Formats: sequence, structure tokens, C-alpha cells
Amino acid sequence: MKPAPFLRTSASILAIATTFLLACSDDNPTKPVATVIADSLTFISGGVPIDSMGTTPLVCCGLYDPGFVNERAMRIVFYDPANQKPGWQILVLIDRAQPGATTTLPTTVVPPSKIAAVSMFAATLSNEFSSDVEESAGTITVHSFSCDASKIQIHFSVDATLGSEFGGGGTLDVTGAFQATFPSASCP
Repeated sequence: MKPAPFLRTSASILAIATTFLLACSDDNPTKPVATVIADSLTFISGGVPIDSMGTTPLVCCGLYDPGFVNERAMRIVFYDPANQKPGWQILVLIDRAQPGATTTLPTTVVPPSKIAAVSMFAATLSNEFSSDVEESAGTITVHSFSCDASKIQIHFSVDATLGSEFGGGGTLDVTGAFQATFPSASCP
């Protein structure tokens, strides 16, 4: 018995629609992931905005510092390969941090972890600042984050003061938001 023409036509339309949907889908595993960044972060030192932070991204997900931290992490770093500009980093322990949670500074370590679930670091040409030193205050909210075989995504906002890692080194104010998608990469 032959299928009714209606069923053959419906099956053909369904097959074409499925092919079209898979070919156009952002979840298509054969389609390369493009880096997309929306960045409104502002860094202010001594009341003066820093004009340019590093623009080269180093992004990875995976086991972080196996000899010490030994936890899965997402690491987003923006630096200047020529070391002529300041840079910054955010580190998220992906099995400890909670999407949408706000971290109050200074960040604290919750055992059995060896580092805070969310931390931020920035370096100018003459100083280093961190979310975990006593002079730090404010908040970091990681709205969402994910790592999979094709992409790394993060969205966070900051309204914080990072304290200097050097005694008497002052502070660095950080405000704004950062949202990005990067191609997947494993941490070395």
C-alpha cells in the first residue's frame, strides 16, 4: 500500500525544514564560533579613568592549577602582549560559582576550595589589584557562564574597588558589565 500523497508531502516538508533548521542553527557543531564581546567595564585609578586596558583575550575552561587549585575553572584574561598597557582577569570556579549570584568583596575562600569561587584581578604598569585583599569592597555578579565543546560564554557586572596587592598601593575602581562568547579552549 502506497502512502497517501499528503503524508509524502508532509514528510518531504518536514525533512526540508529540519535540514534548514540544522544548517541555520547557532548550535550547529560544524559552524565555527565567532568571538563576540560587549564590554562596558571602566577602570579608574586615583580618580582618573585608565584609557586603555589590554585588548588581547586569553580564554579557557578546564582544570585550573592542577597542583594547587585542582578545580574546573573559566578564566577570562585581557592583556597586552607588548606589556605597554594594563590588563585584567576574572576567574570563575565552574562547579562552585552560581549563575546570578553576587559575590561581595573582599572575596573569601570556602573550603574545600583553595581560591574564591569568583575572583577578579587587574594589573597596571606599576601595580597589581585583586578582589581578595582586605582593601577590596563592592560586588561582582556573574549573571551567567558556560563552557562546552564549542564555546565559552560569560556575562558579569562589577561595581567594586580592588585593593592593591602591595602595601600602601592604593585601589582600583571597576564598574560596568562584560558579556562575551569565545570559541572553546582548554586551560593549559
